Amino acid sequence: MSDMLDYIAWRGDLPLDRDGLNEVDAAVLARFSYIPFEYFEQPPLEEPVTVTDLARMSLRDERLTREERWKLRDRELMAAMGESRRFGPLRAGRFVNRFDEELQTQFSAITVALGDGRHALVFRGTDNTVVGWKEDLNMSYLCPIPGQRYAVEYLDKIAEALPGPLLLIGHSKGGNLACYAGAFCGKAAQERIEAVYNFDGPGFFDNILETPDYQRIWPRIRTVIPQFSVVGMLLGRDEESNVVHSDGNGLHQHDMYSWETRGPGFVHLGTVTGGSKFVDSALKAWIAEMTPEQFELFADTVYKFMADTNSRTLHQMRENLLDTLRSFARSLGDMDEETRRAVIECVKLLLLNAGREVKERSWRERP
Repeated sequence: MSDMLDYIAWRGDLPLDRDGLNEVDAAVLARFSYIPFEYFEQPPLEEPVTVTDLARMSLRDERLTREERWKLRDRELMAAMGESRRFGPLRAGRFVNRFDEELQTQFSAITVALGDGRHALVFRGTDNTVVGWKEDLNMSYLCPIPGQRYAVEYLDKIAEALPGPLLLIGHSKGGNLACYAGAFCGKAAQERIEAVYNFDGPGFFDNILETPDYQRIWPRIRTVIPQFSVVGMLLGRDEESNVVHSDGNGLHQHDMYSWETRGPGFVHLGTVTGGSKFVDSALKAWIAEMTPEQFELFADTVYKFMADTNSRTLHQMRENLLDTLRSFARSLGDMDEETRRAVIECVKLLLLNAGREVKERSWRERP
């Protein structure tokens, strides 16, 4: 199966100014935003740096080999991008990285000059930090979250500093941030947005979808999800989702490296799998039946447990499994009776909705 790395090997000799940006190019840039530039000796800040130079810096920086967010395939991606005529000459800069445990936000973005007068603003999705995952939970009952406000500020600042058409790109939470920024940025900036690429990012509450701001941008949003999508099916959206084939299993299909490419595009399918629809229905029913206060309590309790493990990332929690289990037991014991009962009710409600969905699907599928 061909993937985005095979795509670069195939199309990498053709510069973007000769063959315009397509959905796979946008996905490559979305994955590019996950590179931990904050650890580089020379981050791409105000003065743009070529992708080739960034690749050289990353591949010789020994600290990155110890950084758990630096995936093995990311090293391959940086090497391939840096060596290609398509991505290597592109200049990336204006990198921003904000991490705030108190505000429970993890925000990162970078701007890439495409060489044809256009600029792509690329928003990083959720990394594996505990704070990043808490922000995702917050998104299920709160809008705007701090990351969404930062995305609007970033877009308005870039639009003021740089001329020309704009593209907004992001994967996972980054896709949601791209859509939100495109909707709620200044009017002058919004008029310059050619397209918004949302790769398996969650949607929004109805009160956001119904605003005039969102209604102006949604025809330019291009949402791409794998056939088993969970993150990208959360909440609602107005635009159609383009479903692509993935060779990953279950939730691993969220990883764009698992998406199949064919020529200058992904392999598109008609619809998501029944399993994806099942999880989507159960989760949406669960969230709909809880008050915002109930979900906030549930999210805060989960976060407190994760924070009590003294792990900064999910990887550290897995490595320290024994400590994690002890922390979980301690968290249950430390809860007051009202909180414990509320959390148990939330879990029971999730299981109840899952069971109800199973029954409804069985009834629909009977001959």
